[in-house]
Amino acid sequence: MPIVQISRIQHRRGLKTDLPQLAAGELGWVVDEQRLYIGNGTVADGAPAVGNTEIMTAGSSAFATALSYTYKGYLGSSTVIQTGASGDVSRTLQQTLDDHVSVKAFDAKGDNSTDDTAAIQRALDELYSDTDQDDKRARRVLFFPAGVYKTAGSLTIPPFAHLVGEGPDKSVISHGTNHVPVMVTEDDDGNTRDSGGIGSGGATTPTQIQISNLTITNAVDHGGISIDSATKVYFNNCKFEGSFTSDSNFDDSSSKGITVRSTSALPCANIYFNNCEFTKFARLVDLSFDVTNVRFHNCDFSIAYYGAIIGEQTDGSTAGLTSGPRDVQFTGCSWNNIAQQAILVKQSASVSAADINSVGPRNIISHGNYFASTVANNFEGIGTLNEVPTIQFDNDECASIMDFFERHDARRTDGSSHMNIAPEVQGIARTTDRIKQVTLANNTSTATTTGLEFAAGSGNLGKSIVLNYKIERGTTVRVGQFTISVSTNGIHHNDDYTESNGDAGVTLTAVLGRDDSSASDRSVIVKFETTNTGADATMDAEATSIV
Repeated sequence: MPIVQISRIQHRRGLKTDLPQLAAGELGWVVDEQRLYIGNGTVADGAPAVGNTEIMTAGSSAFATALSYTYKGYLGSSTVIQTGASGDVSRTLQQTLDDHVSVKAFDAKGDNSTDDTAAIQRALDELYSDTDQDDKRARRVLFFPAGVYKTAGSLTIPPFAHLVGEGPDKSVISHGTNHVPVMVTEDDDGNTRDSGGIGSGGATTPTQIQISNLTITNAVDHGGISIDSATKVYFNNCKFEGSFTSDSNFDDSSSKGITVRSTSALPCANIYFNNCEFTKFARLVDLSFDVTNVRFHNCDFSIAYYGAIIGEQTDGSTAGLTSGPRDVQFTGCSWNNIAQQAILVKQSASVSAADINSVGPRNIISHGNYFASTVANNFEGIGTLNEVPTIQFDNDECASIMDFFERHDARRTDGSSHMNIAPEVQGIARTTDRIKQVTLANNTSTATTTGLEFAAGSGNLGKSIVLNYKIERGTTVRVGQFTISVSTNGIHHNDDYTESNGDAGVTLTAVLGRDDSSASDRSVIVKFETTNTGADATMDAEATSIV
């Protein structure tokens, strides 16, 4: 029935055992348990049942239950799980929620409008740098709920920082004002490379840093993240995005997606990128300082002037630039829409002749990568005069292994002239191609191309090629190694093989191709002749080149 009048407020107080049936609307305060009840009223008045209803207070059992947590398992109460040695462990709601921390607990908004620099930095400092820096319990995962977190300065990332978002293009840290990187690493006393003293006074240098499921974007022509004097830094499923466009098409050495900076005493080491995307920086990756063991696995590189440029500033004498990057590997990555080289290993011109064999990048490996036809042609398309090598190694101890190049480096026709485009791989390196299968037609008495062709332009004289192959013809099998060397004196080749079940009747040769009288000999072409056995031959071949 509707309430038509409030005539009085009644209340009782006493012990829990003395609580009577309260009249409708009458209050009863249980002194010993600090709990409050109200009378239901009669069923005739519309109450669902006669009795007293507890009003939730801080002392009520219902409130205590609501503020406590006991793990029940994925089946809930239907399957009994004992969480303690002699019973269940009950924790407060505060304790349970404090197992996880959101950047919004430090007043970050993520609304793509508010400047969240101070809030994010406060969270980083409180979790990883300030008074609790040596207590491992303080090093919680810092969660970034989906949103765009605007910043106006570089965020400094301390040791043991662990930043996690909800995924690229969901949780975004967006910088767009000052010409500084979005992030730089710092020691646990707050010292950065630029402020000086990183690692001094016993401070813990940047280490064990993990960043995942975030987009890190810079809307001005500067860097994504500078990894300074850091070790054991891990990125997983992150996107690094700058402001470079193909329309600008020029190198800007300050626009770097990823860079490292070392000191002589504190070189960088063990930097890993897994399933990450790098886009819209003039240089997606720039490594010149001393660093060892850098890995890019299953990453995507796109829209840049350079893909990865390695060793440009290494000079052998400047602090932190004495040896250069060592053991840098790109595996299973894709590259597209890059104006110049996807991977450029440079030997600095300032390195002295005495140091040339000890200073500079070493063991730079490209393995199983995909290079689209939009790489290394100045954003002008395949077959242009401005093409450069897709991979260029200007220092030794480098290799390209089982890479796939969508841009074919055979000769092309440009008007009335026959020319070579730039080679897939150029410089001081070893390359290993994928296995190719070709058919060698029966009864071919004139040397005929196998279709296996290798770039050997005027800048590549001195190339050597080793062709490991297997030929099957009927029941005859030949396994061999066909070696080719190119020098200023011409081309030389040798075929070393063993056969079973007779003679395969195949002769391999190699020649230098010359498509017009004015062009240099630029192609190594493998040719064959066969006897007449009534059967074609099949050749599986894998080429290894020293370029």
